[in-house]
Amino acid sequence: MSAAVKKVFDDYRVLSDEALQPEKPRVKEFLAAMKKSLQRDNWTFWLPYVLSLEACMKCGTCGEVCPVYQASGRKEIYHPVYRADMLRKIYKRYFTWPGRLFPALVGAEDLTEEKLNALAENVYRCTVCRRCAVACPMAVDNGVIVREARKILDAIGIAPEELKENGTAKQLQAGNAPGINTAAFLDMVEFLEEEIREARGYEVKIPVDKEGAEYLLMHNAGDYLAFAETVMGAAEIMHAAGADWTLNSPQTGINDAVNYGVFYSDAEFARIIKAQVETVKRLGARVLVVGECGHAFEAFKYLILRLIPEKERPFEIKSILELIDQWIKEGRLKLDPQKNPEPVTFHDSCKLGRLGGMYEEPRRILKAACADFREMSPNREMNLCCGGGSGFAIMEKGNFLEFHMETYGKLKAEQLKATGASIVACACSNCKAQFREIIRYHKLPMRYAGVSELVANALVR
Repeated sequence: MSAAVKKVFDDYRVLSDEALQPEKPRVKEFLAAMKKSLQRDNWTFWLPYVLSLEACMKCGTCGEVCPVYQASGRKEIYHPVYRADMLRKIYKRYFTWPGRLFPALVGAEDLTEEKLNALAENVYRCTVCRRCAVACPMAVDNGVIVREARKILDAIGIAPEELKENGTAKQLQAGNAPGINTAAFLDMVEFLEEEIREARGYEVKIPVDKEGAEYLLMHNAGDYLAFAETVMGAAEIMHAAGADWTLNSPQTGINDAVNYGVFYSDAEFARIIKAQVETVKRLGARVLVVGECGHAFEAFKYLILRLIPEKERPFEIKSILELIDQWIKEGRLKLDPQKNPEPVTFHDSCKLGRLGGMYEEPRRILKAACADFREMSPNREMNLCCGGGSGFAIMEKGNFLEFHMETYGKLKAEQLKATGASIVACACSNCKAQFREIIRYHKLPMRYAGVSELVANALVR
């Protein structure tokens, strides 16, 4: 941590001084925002949030499955209960009658500006992977507590620049978080068509802004810049299946599947999802296909249900994994697994797997596309978070990259090495960004790849 940046919790900082303003009094604002969060019209997770504040038995089960706590050498400040208790103590002190009358008897404490600053940083040490919620015998969800704390902080103007100014704000302004304009986007699409032609020796036309197409494929827009192989693979798959499909450019509205509001703000989430829905309706697609982005899938498939009635979104929503799996079953995609002879393992992204229940589709796909598929252990609902979730994959200022490489990343590197695989397949952009750094930082003899990339490589034409 730079000497110019004040230490407020540990040796790392996610929130810049400009975002946190550690010298500014915020306690009264925070308590007012927290009071609002405890009302029943908190439309996303009110009931599990309140129950999780009330029900923890301090049994420690969550710590035994928490990647950051385990990899930190079991430092108390990274224990899920320690983190949740930072908010729970505020709840007991100010929002329960025993806490208001006899705070010492219930372990409640007055909130100070120093404690508020520490809480703000600590809720950005958790990736909200919710592995702890799966293990908890009382179904206490520390991930929900973390997200609610982030929402309260955002309501008083405290949020990482990567998620707000450079995330949701830019997405609404430019149509996508990277700020790619229409002309640049069309140039990228043309470049990708040329790359496919040179690599495969045949033409794939990538349609853009086609109205009334059956499928509108919306990628995480960062993939066009960082993971072009995933975008090209998806285009080859759509072409091979003979699909009536299209991408869309910023001139039609939002052309980015991401929704960083999922990580920190219901207000920002709602603004983005409403704009995305209007874009799909404007183009008249029958099915919105969400590209390889875990949190985008959660937003479109599940969180949207609490905000936008089905009659107001007259289109079906599918992950590209669901579509590929379906087309393989139907024989629309013919694959030769010998075209991917290297040993391949698969990372269960938290949002697709633990939160979305999508475990078998990617495995069926990879077994059809790869000659040597190997499981990580543990996997499925107990797989380890890679450490890129909840925005961490794009948070690298100061020495924060070191934090998620030496905690989450260290455990994931050990899990990868144990498979002996040469390729780790991912179906999430945040995971790919994290694995890119894990492989580099921990010097692993392997590479990462998108599921769509591997399927495209296995296509029989």
